[in-house]
Amino acid sequence: MPRSQLIWRALIVALIGAGGAGAIYLWRTGAITPSSVRAWLDSLGPAAPAIFVGVFVAGAYAGMPGMAFVVGGRLAFGPWLGFAVGYTGGLLAVILPFLTARLVRRAVAEPWRPRNRLVARVFARVESHPVRSVLLMRLVVWFNAPLSYALALTEIRVRDYALACAVSLAPVVAVAMVASGWFL
Repeated sequence: MPRSQLIWRALIVALIGAGGAGAIYLWRTGAITPSSVRAWLDSLGPAAPAIFVGVFVAGAYAGMPGMAFVVGGRLAFGPWLGFAVGYTGGLLAVILPFLTARLVRRAVAEPWRPRNRLVARVFARVESHPVRSVLLMRLVVWFNAPLSYALALTEIRVRDYALACAVSLAPVVAVAMVASGWFL
């Protein structure tokens, strides 16, 4: 591996570690408490859900786990508004990377093919059964941005992709709302 690539990876690991250490420090010292987070969200007023959705989408582009945002939305906004921001943010977090990849793909881009035998079977049917294939994959990997990028290289229509994501993510977010409610 080239030296410059090693340096970049080390820098990314250091930044993630520093962010994690800072968050743990703030939590342990009491600088961030549930009541202070609630007060901050209340101070944002009606913009808080929109900001949350924007951060969710930006996190998807950065490769952050979408389920963490869904659960965070439940904890921050409650079950009903949490479902709305989690579902909206999740849907945008899988559709916008798809559209971005479609805009920047080369005309003769070679589609990605999975190595796993079972995933490869589902992925191979994207052309013949697009909605069903994407629905099955999204029920398994939820908010995975690399899947969005890979599907953007196929010939699936945007409306089929969006429909399958909309249908498959609704129960995923609903289950996350119920499951995270058990911890409150």
